Amino acid sequence: MASGAKADCVVLGAGALGLGFLGPELSPDCRITYLDIPAKAALLDQLRGAGSYVFNETGLSMRPVTVAGVDGLCLGGEGAGRVQEALDAADLVFTAVGERNLSKVAPLLASAAQRRPAGRPLRILCAENGVEIALNLRKAIEKEAGRRLGDLLLLGDTVMGRMCKIVLELAPPVEPPGPGLDWAVVSEPFFGIPVEEHAIAGLASLPAAFDPQPPERFHASEDVKMLAHNGLHAMLACWGHLKGVEHFDELRDDAEAMELARLLADEAGTALSGKHGAALPRSGYLNYCDSILRRVTCPVFHDTIARGVRGIMRKLEPGERLVYGVRTVREQGIEPVGFAAGLAAAVLVARRSGETDLDFRDVLTEHCGFDPDEDAELIDLIEDRHDHLRETAG
Repeated sequence: MASGAKADCVVLGAGALGLGFLGPELSPDCRITYLDIPAKAALLDQLRGAGSYVFNETGLSMRPVTVAGVDGLCLGGEGAGRVQEALDAADLVFTAVGERNLSKVAPLLASAAQRRPAGRPLRILCAENGVEIALNLRKAIEKEAGRRLGDLLLLGDTVMGRMCKIVLELAPPVEPPGPGLDWAVVSEPFFGIPVEEHAIAGLASLPAAFDPQPPERFHASEDVKMLAHNGLHAMLACWGHLKGVEHFDELRDDAEAMELARLLADEAGTALSGKHGAALPRSGYLNYCDSILRRVTCPVFHDTIARGVRGIMRKLEPGERLVYGVRTVREQGIEPVGFAAGLAAAVLVARRSGETDLDFRDVLTEHCGFDPDEDAELIDLIEDRHDHLRETAG
């Protein structure tokens, strides 16, 4: 790729994140090819035929935005040759398929990495939620290859900060990605993509959207997203679910929910400042915390509570937002009252929705990974928040 030229970028996954965040942010500096499964054939035909699509950006109002310079290819079948060509030409590959689907694309990526000539590694940036996604994907790819791939493969994690969703009930002014499609992508305005700098080191022309960060700064950015964004979103979703609320913006008038949200953000801010020190700029974090509650409860984005509580047991795993948040806050010597309330609400939602038949304490010890002896005080705090929730949220 010549300096100043547009990068060739492949995005695995033409879903809400790929279309609502990666496309708008990358398209000014990249030619983008979306790869997805046959179930997305109608969308992929639209991308290939028109070379563009529409997403709906929220903010003070809703507005349709066209993203140009794109292509679409179907994984498998007669298009396998074109998929291989796209991967071979790619300067960058993004995965946006969800953590649980990464193993399904590992064979494709292993094959692409092994075709790479020396000095031109396959660069993969992971857009999935979670920690150490890139490390685990490398293991899966090398397992498929049957060997270590060394410098043929460069992987890095990213921090995806923009909220995006698929809308199935279309009504003006919301527009579908293209004619004949009966769904739409809605996305909030939020800009910039923190990436691990080692994965893009040496790339001749970087997209302006990239914020390359060294390890200390990137880990701080990951923690801000995990605790202040994902943690807050999960806590409010579970609270709203227990109160019978359908959309996050309805919680703006719930004084206790707003007080709890600010408590959680304050806990996260104090803990992360202590954990990361100078790697976490005070102004950047405080401004983020000040805006995230407004963003999550934005009436134009009109996010659904159902989306927030979907797969709630997965969000209660040991390395996930609420358990990780409780532990991170406690490790900094702060009582995690807000995070404990969020975790208690999530367990209550999981049990009432039938996602688990474990008793409350068994969810904490057998699923969340709390030790009955070493974490006894934390378990007591979470159970206390659970009892309070049952009284106030019904």
